[in-house]
Amino acid sequence: MKILAFLYAGGNKHSYNFLKPYLEKNIGFEVFEYAGRGNRISEKPLDSIDAIVDDLWYPISKAIDTEEPYVFYGHSMGALVAYLLCQRIQNNALKEPEKLVVSGRKAPRVARDKKIWQYPKDRFWKELIALGGIPKEMQKEASLRDFFEPIIKADFKAVEQYTFKSGKPLNIPIDVLYGDEEKENESDFVDWGKETTKEVTYRSFQGNHFFIHIYAQDIAKHLFRGFSTSK
Repeated sequence: MKILAFLYAGGNKHSYNFLKPYLEKNIGFEVFEYAGRGNRISEKPLDSIDAIVDDLWYPISKAIDTEEPYVFYGHSMGALVAYLLCQRIQNNALKEPEKLVVSGRKAPRVARDKKIWQYPKDRFWKELIALGGIPKEMQKEASLRDFFEPIIKADFKAVEQYTFKSGKPLNIPIDVLYGDEEKENESDFVDWGKETTKEVTYRSFQGNHFFIHIYAQDIAKHLFRGFSTSK
């Protein structure tokens, strides 16, 4: 059994380490890095969701080419990437995940109004800090912000320029997790229910976009339950 995880904007392979202490020992956990960070720091960041999904397709198709059950997890940008990869897996008749767990991401058909990637530097970082998840050392150190800004802006551009395309619904359950401070309209998260023929569960947590750091144990339980409730 394994969990395949996808990163939020600006994340790297260590971004989900806070979940690992709460996962069952027999469950593998693999994070797929996008170009331009971590082990792929020498590569140019991709600023298109389609390009990111294309880039990940080969390693994902290899990772699921077994009888081993798996769950997809993604937070924010990672939720969108995971969803689109699920679509491609289904369209190619490959082994599907037991469940898709998404957090901090409104339904794919809900359009984003903000274009944060176009903001000038000061406003851009002010917006990111308000979202949460920016380490204090980066907030204080201009050189760190200068280094990561092109990477994070490419990620935001990819998400904010994504256009939803209606297609065949998934055939797997979806767990939708979100911070109560993120909810603006009733349909924002409920519309995930339109993306699958299977059960969709919703859970609200107290907190902002990065509530996952506060409720790591709860998130881990949702990931583990993916293996026992989807059959």
